[in-house]
Amino acid sequence: MAHPGERQETRGLIGSLLDRERRLVQRVEGVLRFDPAAYREIEADAHAIPQSLAVVVATAALAALGQGGLVPMFLGLGISIIRWMAVTGLIWAVGLAVTGGTADFAKLLRCTGFAQIWFALLLFSGFPVVGALCLLAAIVLSLASLVIATRVVLETDTAKALLICAIALGVPLLVLLGLGA
Repeated sequence: MAHPGERQETRGLIGSLLDRERRLVQRVEGVLRFDPAAYREIEADAHAIPQSLAVVVATAALAALGQGGLVPMFLGLGISIIRWMAVTGLIWAVGLAVTGGTADFAKLLRCTGFAQIWFALLLFSGFPVVGALCLLAAIVLSLASLVIATRVVLETDTAKALLICAIALGVPLLVLLGLGA
């Protein structure tokens, strides 16, 4: 027989889980609308890293479905998590150098995880022509989301956030392309 206090605690736990789930959906909707307030909410929530990871994992799963098979799913999952960490680290390092600020890596990690949502468009990557367009859209939209995340977390203007993202993502890309030539 449950005590009245235990029953309320259970309701509180279930209610808390449902509230977090609702907030996740609202945050995803905010990111899809490019709403800076959604990024500020994610930045402020120290417990949002599991939600960010869930977005990265779900996005990787959708992208893998577009490529078909379990191997792309597991490989894509690993690559997505590594990409998330690497992109965040690059933006964070360049951002600190450019702004001279002291931004918190975890705050940026939470926001950049949600910015990965656009790679869900890769679900359609297996279709001729449409797949290439979806890849291009995913890259451009993800970059736009990263700029907003950078602007919010590093507390800078859009032009400087765009410069930070361009340097953080462009320089390694140029180095990779240069090594391949």
